[in-house]
Parts: sequence; structure tokens; C-alpha cells
Amino acid sequence: MHPFFLSCFSCFLTALLCLAATNAWAVVPAERLLPANTTGFLSIPDVERLTTDFEKTQIGQLLADPVMKPFAEDLKRQLKEKWEKQYEPLGITWEDLQTVPAGEVAMARILKAKGQAAVAVIADVTGKGEETSQFLQKVERQMTEKDAVKESIRQGDVEMTIYTRPNKQDQPQKTVIFVYEQHDQLVATDDLELARDIIGRFQTPGDNDLASVEAYQQITQRVAAAQGDVVAHAKWFVEPFGYIDAVRAASSPRQKKKKGRDLLNMLREQGFTAVQGVGGLVTLSEGAHDILHRTMVYAPAVQRADDDPNQDKYDLAMRMLNFPNGGSHEPPAWIPRNLATFVSLNVDIINGFEYSKSLVNALADDEIFEDVLESLEKDPNGPRVNIRKEVVANMGQHVMVLSNYHTPITTDSERLLFCIELTDVPPVRNALNKVMENDPNARKRMVGDHVVWEIVDEEVEVPEFELEFGFDEIAVPEDEATGEQKKLPNAAATVAHGHLLISSHLDFVVNVLQEAENRNTLAASVDYQIVQRALQDLGAESDSLRTFSRTDEEFRSTYELLRQGKMPESESMMGRLLNLVFDDGDDETVREQKLDGSKLPEFQVVRRYLGPAGHFVRSLEDGWLATGCFLSREQLQVVLKAD
Repeated sequence: MHPFFLSCFSCFLTALLCLAATNAWAVVPAERLLPANTTGFLSIPDVERLTTDFEKTQIGQLLADPVMKPFAEDLKRQLKEKWEKQYEPLGITWEDLQTVPAGEVAMARILKAKGQAAVAVIADVTGKGEETSQFLQKVERQMTEKDAVKESIRQGDVEMTIYTRPNKQDQPQKTVIFVYEQHDQLVATDDLELARDIIGRFQTPGDNDLASVEAYQQITQRVAAAQGDVVAHAKWFVEPFGYIDAVRAASSPRQKKKKGRDLLNMLREQGFTAVQGVGGLVTLSEGAHDILHRTMVYAPAVQRADDDPNQDKYDLAMRMLNFPNGGSHEPPAWIPRNLATFVSLNVDIINGFEYSKSLVNALADDEIFEDVLESLEKDPNGPRVNIRKEVVANMGQHVMVLSNYHTPITTDSERLLFCIELTDVPPVRNALNKVMENDPNARKRMVGDHVVWEIVDEEVEVPEFELEFGFDEIAVPEDEATGEQKKLPNAAATVAHGHLLISSHLDFVVNVLQEAENRNTLAASVDYQIVQRALQDLGAESDSLRTFSRTDEEFRSTYELLRQGKMPESESMMGRLLNLVFDDGDDETVREQKLDGSKLPEFQVVRRYLGPAGHFVRSLEDGWLATGCFLSREQLQVVLKAD
């Protein structure tokens, strides 16, 4: 062979060997190291980038404002405590996640078997030898202080360090840590079997991993296609039922079991396990978007034999989740401008009503659905209304939900209004009047030409249930003084503008009905139009759901209650969510407020950091794809100047 060609061939072989070596020792994505029974997964490609870009967002700027310093520090402390409580067995703090990883850091929760769960953290530590060494030394000091017994076990070329100590139930608790040096990845877990499994995946990649799970694959592919070339700051995935089972398995036993039916098992029985996964991407400070998220709910149709008489897409109450795409989601002219949130949703109400039967009976723990309908129609002392024919059959497929807040802010300031489209108005109006005239708690009010029915001292009780997330159960609250179940606030209902309107409070209905023809409308609001334009740029077109939110108004109630020290008593959606996050898991009716809001500034100081937001959802054959964005106040000004 000619020397020149021999030299070229040698260079070619050398390049191939280098490439092969690079691929062989490259960092292995965490999704390939975790087992298929991973029920919760969060991957952050670059923690430093996440932190830097979060500080650019309106929330990051708000927390960095000097007037928010006391509250921000308290919030960070609370979140760190929550983190450390969850990952305390691994010896990993929030600061470790910011200093040790050089690339991807992933956190996972695995359901090994019924009642058995494990957690794991996998971090790329390429070029972070000194930081990793310091971290391992710190873990050893902490474990020594906790009287842990240290031992080392080798599996192939990997040396695992195992710390064993008794936990509060005097049962051995393990912490397993190792560095797979060939790939420069640190692994920490509380389960030796899981550690061995991950080492095996380093050495011999298989297909029984998280990346091979159909739900994970479908979600990852769909959101990635929608995301395009934009690099996300975080990727997440949850298998809902398995995740809650894993959290329950990891939680300490309750000293006092709360009464009520378990909603999780109830939903399982009602076919909601068709939702096999939820996940997506979160991107911060990207272009025109302060925060951008893409989320998919993967729920493929139930597989049935061709000769199965049941060919429904889903089973039982899960069939209610039918949200057709299409139609206009623009708020009509009678929707007022001064709202906190607006939701427009398409839903198959007529079939959904029938499919709710099994769930209603399960919640009541009795076959009450048909009995109630029959009583309303045939009871001599009842309203004599056929709900199916006179009400449900005359409903369309479009529903709007409006929210606002009554001032001054109190624990029940949130107002909600449900607007259900009607295809035939007179039968529904007549049916509503007959039902209310027969109800001793109903009061007839006139708002202009509209008859509005106010429900005073509503006696209807919501069936009690519980659902554990690892912090505390969600249950129907009880009156602290009497121990009796709280009743619903004075609700109101009317038929107007071709819709059945049902509100949590009479005053909200009155506000919507008064001077509807001569008001500033939501559709004409500049911030609403800007958000809709942003959603269209993200792909909104023929969707099943569209939302608009003024985050300053949406969060105002929660903020004011924080300042008053009454946030644990909040009955708003956001308040209840925060109560769930910061609950300490005890059995008190009203928990003590964990966040110190006494030094928070007036809300007007905070408002300037909170811009509008919007979301849209598209129904797919096998689930739903959601996209949402938050816009900063600065972005609003940019758009206004451009216009």
C-alpha cells in the first residue's frame, strides 16, 4: 500500500478509536440508568444555568428585591427543609446540588413493590473531582455524627460506600453512595438493590429502564417536537398512581388515621389508571416568555378485544374526560374585564353526566345517583323536574370558568363563576325555577331582568375522602369550634346570556349581570390580547382549553393572607396548594403558618413583578398536550411600544 494511503488509513482508524472511546466513557443519561418502575423523575441539565436564568424571571427578581429579603430567606429556608427532609437519608443538601454537579443532575423516586420505595440522585461530576471528594467527606462526617455504621462493597470495578443507621422506628436505614469513575457520575440512593441495579446499567445497558417506558417515550417525544431547538431548563415525568404509592411507602406511619374513603383507590377503581404518565419541559427566561412549559398527559385508549361488547375508549368515570377540540375560546362581550382568571373549556357534558354515575355512587358509598334523579322527578313534594331531559340534554359543549376576589381580602374572598352553554334556554330556565321554588333555602333575587336564585345556609355536604401526597391528607375541612363539617358559602344560580350561571357567591353573579351591555370587556383588554397572541405564536389554534390569568390578581388573596398570618385558613385554590406543600403532616385542623409574612411590603410593591399568563390544551387520541407561558411586565411594555 502506498505510504500516503497507509498514513490516511491509520489516521482514520485512530479517529474511529477515539470516537469509540469518547462514546464508551461519555456521561450516561439518567433516564438510561434508572429502572422502568421509576414513578417520579426530575432532570436538570445545568443547575448553574437554571439558577442564573431563574434570577432573570419576574419571580426571581421579586425575591431579589431588598424589601422581600426577610420573606425570601424564610421561603428558601422552608423549601430547603422540605428538600432535606425528603433526601436526608442520602446526605445531600440543596447547596450540594449547586456545587457538585457539572452537568445533568437527576432525582428519582422508585416504587420497588407494594409498600416499598426508594429514592436516588444521579449527578454528572465531570471535572469536579475536588468538589466531589469534599462532598463525600461531608457525608461521612454527617453519618458518623448519626452513629451510622460504614462499610464498603465492591461490584466489579465500583466501590460502594454504605452507611447503616437506625431511623425513628428503630429500623435500619441505608445510604449508598458511589462514583462510577469511567463515566464521572455520582450516585446516591437509600437502597442497596437499586444501587447494584444502576451499576449494572452502567456496565451493560439494557432496555428495562425509564427511557424504555412507553408513557415516558411518548411524552418525551411529543414535548420535544413542540419545543423545537429551545433548550429546556428542566425535564420531568410522573406516573401518578405509582408516585403517590411510592410517597406513601416512604412516609412514616400515621399516629392517627383520618376518617374517610381513600380517593386514590377510588380513582383506580373508576378507570383513571388509563393516565399512564404526566411530564414535560420547563424553560425559563426564553425570548418573549418569562416561563414556558410544555406538558403532556399520556392516556391511551384501553386495549379491548374485537368481540368485546364494551368498545368505549376508557372505563367507568374516566370516560368523563372527553374534551373536544375546536370552537372559539374568546370571551363573549358580557364577560367583564375585571377578572383574575378566565378559563374556556370544551367538554362533552351530556355523556359526561352519565359517565359520572359510578363516581358519584362511589363517593357517596351508596347507589344514590338514579335515586336522586328519580326523587327530583317523581317525589310529590319535590320540584318534579327531569334533570336528564330538561337540563342536561339542553347543554352545549362549552364551559367558561371565571374567578375574582372580593376586597378586603379574607379567607373566603375568592369568587368562582361557572358558565355552561345552553342549546335550548327555556327548558333549563323553567327547570331551575322549579327546583329553587321547591328549595326552602333558596331566595329569589332580581338583577335587572334576570331572576337570580341565592342559596342561603346551604346544607349540602361534600362526601369526605382523603388523599395522601406525603405531606398530609386532603380532606373536607371541619369547623374548628364545633368539629362539624363546614357548609358551602351562599351560592347563586341563574340563566342569562344563553348560559346556566352557577356561582360560589351571589355578589359575583350580580357583578357579571349588571350593565353587561356598557362595560369594558375582557376580550378588549390589552393584556388579554397580548397573551392570546403569545399563545398563537406557540401553536394555539383548534384547542380544547384556553386560559388567561392576571397573576397579580390571582395571587393577591394568598399574598394578603400571608401578611395577615391567615394563609393556612385560605379557601382559595392557590392557598390550598401552598397549604399542602408546607403542611408538616400532623392532624391539626388548621396548621400553624410556616412562612413569616409579617414583614412583607404592601401588595402594590409586589404587583409590578407579576405579569399575565395563559395556557392552551389540545386533545390527542392518546391524551392531552398543554402549553403555557408567563409574560413579564417588561414584556408587556415591549409589545405595547411595538404596537
